[in-house]
Amino acid sequence: MQISALLYFYGTFLITCGIVAVAFIGLKAKTALASGGSAGVIAILVGWLHANQNASAAWVGILLSLALLVVFSWRATKTLQKVFELIPAKHPDLNGKGIAFLIIALMAVMSLVVLMIQVVSMAST
Repeated sequence: MQISALLYFYGTFLITCGIVAVAFIGLKAKTALASGGSAGVIAILVGWLHANQNASAAWVGILLSLALLVVFSWRATKTLQKVFELIPAKHPDLNGKGIAFLIIALMAVMSLVVLMIQVVSMAST
């Protein structure tokens, strides 16, 4: 698999996750739109640099997906903790927090997959 195509997909996926979060949760999810959108644009830019033979783009792609794995894992954990706090209270934000957890956790899992594919690809070259 070509790393640039992977990063284009990853960037588009992150942007889409931000949009989906706002669609399901509303403007409370504007941080998801900002983080997914900005990280997505960076991933697409790194993919473009890689496609144009930038020597350091492969390493930047690995560092980006590793950093996003850490950020999204941390955010998913904090969101799940908030979900557990809201369950006994039957709080009105419970559904939104549950959806946020699922989207953020999915972003973390995708970051792990992208990281692993990049590392394997780099090791085989």
